[in-house]
Amino acid sequence: MTTYSKTLIQESPIRVKTIVGVAVVVFVFLMPFSLYNFFQEKYILGTGSLSVVLLMAINAWNCWHGRYYPFLILIGLAPIIVIFLGFAIYQQGLIGLLWCYPAVISFYFMLPERYAWGANIVLLAMSLPMSWLFLDAELASRATATLLCVSAFAVIFVRVISIQQNELHDLAMTDSLTGLSNRVQLHGSLEQAVQMYERHVIPMTLISLDLDNFKKINDTLGHDAGDDVLRGIGKLLQKRIRRSDKVFRLGGEEFLILLYETDAKEGFLVAEELRKKIESMQLLPDRSVTTSLGIATLQPNENWRDWMKRSDDNMYRAKKQGRNRVVT
Repeated sequence: MTTYSKTLIQESPIRVKTIVGVAVVVFVFLMPFSLYNFFQEKYILGTGSLSVVLLMAINAWNCWHGRYYPFLILIGLAPIIVIFLGFAIYQQGLIGLLWCYPAVISFYFMLPERYAWGANIVLLAMSLPMSWLFLDAELASRATATLLCVSAFAVIFVRVISIQQNELHDLAMTDSLTGLSNRVQLHGSLEQAVQMYERHVIPMTLISLDLDNFKKINDTLGHDAGDDVLRGIGKLLQKRIRRSDKVFRLGGEEFLILLYETDAKEGFLVAEELRKKIESMQLLPDRSVTTSLGIATLQPNENWRDWMKRSDDNMYRAKKQGRNRVVT
């Protein structure tokens, strides 16, 4: 399985269900016409429609088993559908043209949006001229207008759905207060870091960061002040940490920083720099905010849970030793 196909299946399981649903609908509604064409000795139409049904079924089977290859659908299944529709229009006129409407919509269900655009442009470029060639002007004009409307509506519908899916994905993966990653991404990110270390011996370091006496801030100044502090910390971490690194808010006043290609010495320097910057920030009007930080560099044959626990343990040691310090 290619990385692209695997990623898309994992991130959009709805894509699999949609493609399977399209295949079922095509089988239920197109198969009777395929058989009817054979009975009527229209073997080319029957073979073409049956090919579409079988290819849809094969595509749905592959997707159900985690193999989704949109580019192959674009250069394989989509051209066969367009060719079949072109021959159907040639043989049946308006009746053949009617099959273009479900095809326009099905492309957006089976393909990523940019691929669906290309497939539908090809479909319209084939069907619209043929409608003017084989239909009278009144029917051809109506067919042109309705096909363009259906295509435009499909574009709008899919765009809105895509935007909503992206927004829901961001809400699920991101802490709403600080804009940092949340626990949902934690397992996968740490597991990926462990695998990179095992394959390429790339040093990986975790920094557990916890604000000191945060409950006192909430109790004396209110939760709004506490939220402002957390937002300020979030902005600092986003600005200071490299794009290759990752920062998570684990909940409350606790954060976790994953540093790629960073050994224990470098990790300590980063943690100490963060500690000093947070202490010097004017997050509250009458006091400074301090942090306790624990560091753990990934060790051979260590899983991500034990790695994270060592980082947390070091952070709690920092608190026991007086807070506002880094412990490795």
